[in-house]
Amino acid sequence: MNVAEYAKLTDFIDIHTLNSAQEKLAKLVNIPVITVDFEGKPIGQNNFTSFCNLIRSSKKGVEHCINCDFEAMNLAVKDRQSRIYNCHMGLKDCVAPIFVNDIFLGSVLGGQVLIEGEQTRDSIDIEKIAKEFDIPLDQLSKAVEQIPLASQEFLKNCLDFYNFLASYFAEMGMSRITHEKLLNESREKLLLEQKAKKMELKTIEAQINPHFLFNTLNSIARMALIEDAPQTEELIYNLSDLLRYNLKNIEEFPKIRDEMSNIKRYLFIQTLRYSDRISYSMSIDDSILDFRIPAMTLQPLVENCLVHGLEAKKEGGTVEITGTLSSDSEIVLKICDNGVGINPELVKEFNEKRHSPSDALGIGILNTQERLRHYFGNNYGLTFESLINERTTVYVHIPCIKDFPR
Repeated sequence: MNVAEYAKLTDFIDIHTLNSAQEKLAKLVNIPVITVDFEGKPIGQNNFTSFCNLIRSSKKGVEHCINCDFEAMNLAVKDRQSRIYNCHMGLKDCVAPIFVNDIFLGSVLGGQVLIEGEQTRDSIDIEKIAKEFDIPLDQLSKAVEQIPLASQEFLKNCLDFYNFLASYFAEMGMSRITHEKLLNESREKLLLEQKAKKMELKTIEAQINPHFLFNTLNSIARMALIEDAPQTEELIYNLSDLLRYNLKNIEEFPKIRDEMSNIKRYLFIQTLRYSDRISYSMSIDDSILDFRIPAMTLQPLVENCLVHGLEAKKEGGTVEITGTLSSDSEIVLKICDNGVGINPELVKEFNEKRHSPSDALGIGILNTQERLRHYFGNNYGLTFESLINERTTVYVHIPCIKDFPR
């Protein structure tokens, strides 16, 4: 928040707070307290004496008053300290400048008194004033009788109070600046995080594992040599559709049915690659197919089953995928393999939502977890169960969303 962009004191302090503060101080010292902007124009509640109000009721009078206060403020700003001065009517006034981050935004004014022992009400030439400012003489006479009398020491004490109030307003202004700055920084950080997450998603979507790609192409080439069969054609079509989905899918939240179709293509290709060493099954409730899921949520999990769980298995490897409604508002997708399992400490660290220094679970798993939490909060995401050399199950918890989140 740049103070120079805010020319008004009321951009930092609300009128209610300002009025309340100056009213309380006026009652405490029993003489007027007024807050003015950097041009000398009063802000908030009118707290002038009846004499000053009468002078200011005249167009010429209010111009003289504002110019007088403005000149006094300039001197106070130049010296950077509060001061007592003579107003153009001969009364004693005080000015305490308000600086916010070294920018002058206004002042606290007070006084409008005569000094006991030095001045009297009779010293005010009411006939001259009435004529100069076109004010009825009888009204002016009554107003003069109400001008407060105060000692020089009392006025100096009042100046300290005005200075305190000016400092209070300045602190409020600095607090507002700090709050605005932190708020803007938080907004900017959130926007940057959101952009980073989107870029991360696009990176994941655009990544095709070269090892997988070349192995698949080799499998196609070998099969093409030994057979003139529809299975080769199906393999090529599945690969084509898989690549098309991964590279051209621009929708952040596809339907579960589309994500599952893509996983089915992926598994079909992989089971051909692994021959009869690996099989898969899928059982997804029809009730969840039209709900939405962040794109590329499942493929890193399935790939993790094959690469880390079943790669070393000589035969009988299985991947099972199920999906159900766990409640009216939550979906649970389960991906299970009967591979080598995961170290119990890694599973515990991951499930307890601690940041593990190890990347043994794979960058795809960690990215998927972060994305799900980013979209839905810490109550959603991945949890693992695993027994060494027996099985590993990952549970994907997501909310029921049918409309594409914007």
